[in-house]
Amino acid sequence: MTTRSSDARGERLARLSAESGQFAILALDHVSSFAATVRPSAPESLSPEEMYGLKERLVSELARNSTAVLIDPAFALNRRETEAPALPVGLILGIEDGDYDDAEISPRLLPGWTVDRASKFGADAVKISFYFDPDSDTSEAEAFVAETVRQCEISGLPLFCEPLVRLAGSDDTRRKVLDGVRRFGNMGVDVLKIQFPGDTDSSSSRDAWVDACGEVTEQGSSPWALLSEGRDYVVFRELLTVACQQGASGFLGGRAIWGGAVSEADAFTVYAERLSELRSIAVTEGTSWKAHLATSEPRPEADSL
Repeated sequence: MTTRSSDARGERLARLSAESGQFAILALDHVSSFAATVRPSAPESLSPEEMYGLKERLVSELARNSTAVLIDPAFALNRRETEAPALPVGLILGIEDGDYDDAEISPRLLPGWTVDRASKFGADAVKISFYFDPDSDTSEAEAFVAETVRQCEISGLPLFCEPLVRLAGSDDTRRKVLDGVRRFGNMGVDVLKIQFPGDTDSSSSRDAWVDACGEVTEQGSSPWALLSEGRDYVVFRELLTVACQQGASGFLGGRAIWGGAVSEADAFTVYAERLSELRSIAVTEGTSWKAHLATSEPRPEADSL
């Protein structure tokens, strides 16, 4: 049995980040939400073949503007079967069984997928996302993360961990997101992928955003990156700037980049411009993941988990 050293972990993370250590990751692991974004009037009419074709075009047009691409296993298998060109950047596979809109209450990996399979497939890291309720029993979510960490230790892959809380109508966003940071950021994950840790309605102040993001950096033991949550691009750009200035190590962005109202003629040009601008913010304002790695506690040996 082999276990992951900090050097091996660093080599993998370096493949997924800019030279200066920030993440600018294009997220295409969406399934049901992808169809709802690209064909909102009739998402059920988007066939798997059409979905794969659109995702492949997004990869071919945008990947070079990113530091890595996050995709789902079905699309990854389709790329292999169709002999699609190799990615010009690092690869992250999202291997949890669930999508943003209907994640399982009891989280689990996709049937047939393990971290070891992702490693043999050629992934540079794996991602898991799951919903949890900080006011209820979180033991199942914690067990899911612990088991995935164990598999990552054995296979030598970094883990991007995405604990999600339901925020619809919530005035308690900061407490809930920070609970996830404290609860899961100390379990041996490599990067936390989190929702914006503050309320963003019209009554919220930028000072409150700054304070909330600063607390994430203070409380967490892992590098953290912001997910776009399907926000309007301009809104996400502002939130990313605040987050990076307060210690975030970049972003994983999907619908904020390739969604939204743009004309068909210039859509991919607009998407590329968005991704490039977000990457510039991450690199200019963000904190390198290496700063966290230098001060983090040693990872436990796989046999002891």
